[in-house]
This record gives sequence, C-alpha cells and structure tokens, in this order.
Amino acid sequence: MTRAEALDLAQKTVTAMATNTRGYQDQPFDARVSAVLRIANFLAPTGENTDDHRR
Repeated sequence: MTRAEALDLAQKTVTAMATNTRGYQDQPFDARVSAVLRIANFLAPTGENTDDHRR
C-alpha cells in the first residue's frame, strides 16, 4: 500500500469512527489529524516516525 493510499484509508476510517449519530465530529481537529497519521503509518510504515514526539 502506498503512503497516499494509506492516508486516504486512514482519513476515511477516522472520519467514520469520529462521527456520532447526529453526523457531527466528536473529537477536536488535532486529535483526528494525529489519529490519521498514526493509522497511515501503521498501514504503510515508512521507517522512522518523525511525527511522534513522545520519545
């Protein structure tokens, strides 16, 4: 899976997970972006994750 495909699938997944029954996004924007990047990295690992500042 390419990085672009992984980002697209991750965005769709996070949007589906974050949307409540009323159709609103429950999580703040930065939390959704973080989740998309983490899922995309899982789907198409590229080596070092430079977005992870927890180290």
